[in-house]
Amino acid sequence: MYGVSKITSEQDILLTTFPGAQYSARSLADHLEVFAKAGIVLDMICQSAPRGAEVDFSFTTGYQNFAAVMAALPEAARAHPPLISGGYSKINLFGEEMVTSCGVAARALQALAEVGVEIALITTSDLDISLLVRQQDEDTALAALRSAFAL
Repeated sequence: MYGVSKITSEQDILLTTFPGAQYSARSLADHLEVFAKAGIVLDMICQSAPRGAEVDFSFTTGYQNFAAVMAALPEAARAHPPLISGGYSKINLFGEEMVTSCGVAARALQALAEVGVEIALITTSDLDISLLVRQQDEDTALAALRSAFAL
């Protein structure tokens, strides 16, 4: 178990990344507001550490939102065009004991490394870890993670 009590997955995930976005809460809020106004539910919102006045930030959404994301992009992509890619699966590791468990993310990443599965994006909270993997690697990733966490 090692802090993880449940592993789930979701297919057909779209990844959008804004490289070199302006480093300010206002800029990020403005970008995200465009998608909120379009009625697009975002997940796995992730920002890099700032590099001077720039950050990269990414988010995921279901591929069913592809047309809506594309329609919203002209307003959102002011300074730099975003990178958009599909064909991902999101794997969630959940456990109430994760809040007091050390090394859960390390164990997960080690298990995936051992089977050659790369991570496109990772987000965490006290109770879960979300991993974005290529959809063709989903079964391999799930098997490796279930083995690593004895589930």
